[in-house]
Amino acid sequence: MENFFNKLENYNIFNYILPAIIFDLGCRVYINLTIIPTDNLVIATFVYYFLGLVISRVGSLIIKPLLWKLRILDKEYVSKECDYYRAEEKDPKIKILFTNYNMYRNFISAFSLLIILKIATKIQEHFPLNFTFIFTSTILLLLVLFIMSYKKQLQYIYNRVDNTK
Repeated sequence: MENFFNKLENYNIFNYILPAIIFDLGCRVYINLTIIPTDNLVIATFVYYFLGLVISRVGSLIIKPLLWKLRILDKEYVSKECDYYRAEEKDPKIKILFTNYNMYRNFISAFSLLIILKIATKIQEHFPLNFTFIFTSTILLLLVLFIMSYKKQLQYIYNRVDNTK
């Protein structure tokens, strides 16, 4: 376990674990829902990491494109991806700024998911659904989310390879 903590980078802490902790606290306070087992620190750490990963993927695959469509973000920045890789080598501060940029997106994602979960719990009060249905739907949504993430990560790798040529 100590080896796991040693290998965690600031990026992982600020972009996965911190948004997951904030989301969990929001669930406890705002929705009165406990989603993370805190009895076992090892399990809780891995669950926070996974929850943060899900929050990050929602941010990357849903929130970011939505912000583009709403013209809050300018798509011009997408074309600067190649420039980013070269600039990162010359200016180490860019990596820190990029970490912060992703952290903000992940907080937007976490807060959006909190609002959606609050709405879903209110709907559930009036139209109770079977736990098996909810659990199966959640697993299917996670499956789709990670298939999309897998595809996006592969494209990211191809872009990095192309930039080294």
